[in-house]
Amino acid sequence: MKKFLTAATGLIFLALLVHGATDQQARTGDRRLDSYLGKINEKAKADPDGFLSQLSLKHNIPENEIRQAKEQYGLSYGDTYMATALSRLSKRPVGVVAEDYNKNKGRGWGVTAMTMGIKPGSPEFKQMKANARGSVDHMKTMAKAKKRQHKQEIEREREHSRKIKDEAQSKGQGKGKKK
Repeated sequence: MKKFLTAATGLIFLALLVHGATDQQARTGDRRLDSYLGKINEKAKADPDGFLSQLSLKHNIPENEIRQAKEQYGLSYGDTYMATALSRLSKRPVGVVAEDYNKNKGRGWGVTAMTMGIKPGSPEFKQMKANARGSVDHMKTMAKAKKRQHKQEIEREREHSRKIKDEAQSKGQGKGKKK
């Protein structure tokens, strides 16, 4: 009896753990899009303002509207991407899309998209998926550029420090020669 209770408790714990892990990942019903959304979550954490700015420009929706929906409904970056993309496709405000998703979180984004007229496999859905991949690629490119710029700034600072050090040494040697 003890073994049965221990096994049952373990299975319940495992089920809750798996359920909790899937809730943190945006779900659409499309494995590839879900993967892109996971990458968006990961990459956007490095530059949240840049992500929101890019999302605003790409979908022609004011950044403050996107930011407000994200904060008000506690959306992850992947969820924010989906709310913004569906907002543009359905011609509804981001807040309305986010509210609809938030009310029925268990359904996932795929069902939310369908209720807004975006069916899986439709040209609109395929475009949304392609845009998600494009966002991931853009964030990778921006991260590389930022890293490269940071390296250049460090190198400039080192060069500047070397010049100052060399000037200080040459001034010190000059004073010694005058005596």
